[in-house]
Amino acid sequence: MKWYCTAFMAFLFFGCIGLDRAEANHYNNPDPWWDKDYSWCLDPYNDAAGGNLFEVYKIGHAIENGKLYVSVKTGFPIGGARGGDSYDNRTWFSPGDLYLNVGGMFQTGNGTVYGIGTTDHSGDRTSDPNDGPWETVYDGKLYIGSNFATGTYETYPTNTPSDGNNSDNMNNYPTLIMNYLTKVSGSSGFHYNDGWNYNEYFYWVDLAAIGLDVCEDGSCAGGTGLTQSLQITWAMECGNDLAECKIEACENEVPEPSTVALVGAGVLALGKRRRFRL
Repeated sequence: MKWYCTAFMAFLFFGCIGLDRAEANHYNNPDPWWDKDYSWCLDPYNDAAGGNLFEVYKIGHAIENGKLYVSVKTGFPIGGARGGDSYDNRTWFSPGDLYLNVGGMFQTGNGTVYGIGTTDHSGDRTSDPNDGPWETVYDGKLYIGSNFATGTYETYPTNTPSDGNNSDNMNNYPTLIMNYLTKVSGSSGFHYNDGWNYNEYFYWVDLAAIGLDVCEDGSCAGGTGLTQSLQITWAMECGNDLAECKIEACENEVPEPSTVALVGAGVLALGKRRRFRL
């Protein structure tokens, strides 16, 4: 969907076919706290045109000490890769920014959107007159009220997962932060690890910075949870492949019918006692 003026449709069938890749930067794991007990959301394998380079394998989340940790495992390198999309047959694509939606989903267009930058988007086509100039972002910074660009590979596999409208022949996956309302420093971070079999993108953010808190055990059905729902997604710039995790909001426990009856009886008895005292 996105922002380019003229479609180079002759190369549409290539998808995001990887033609070249940058030498990725190598970062050592800074601290063992990146190794968390992640809950993983697997993405279907071999659902990306262009092979493993454009594959997102899975995305995971962990919550600890008031922080949300996110891990993305993909073949896509931090330095980007060259490929073809629906508008150009030889484009340099960047890794995507982390998309967070509190209380909604990108497919339905509701909720409050946050983003965490992965790169500064240098080299991206950010001056399309239809969208206006993009605002500068920095890796690891949190952006409130983020407006994301969408994928440029319009013929991506539409059901893995759905982008909210599989019949419009447009790629509506959120990919890169175009602009935002507020930048927040000191409440989030980013780390990249160049692995042997896949590349890992790690993000963290303070739950309070995105308006969330943890429901403790016993306060809701099912144990721990978040005070609002949270959708987490990641896709490279072309939107060839997207991985998605959803954390449902913790709901208050519904009492058993017998408990309701007992409470009701107690209220009635209390009412009678009060009336007798009048």
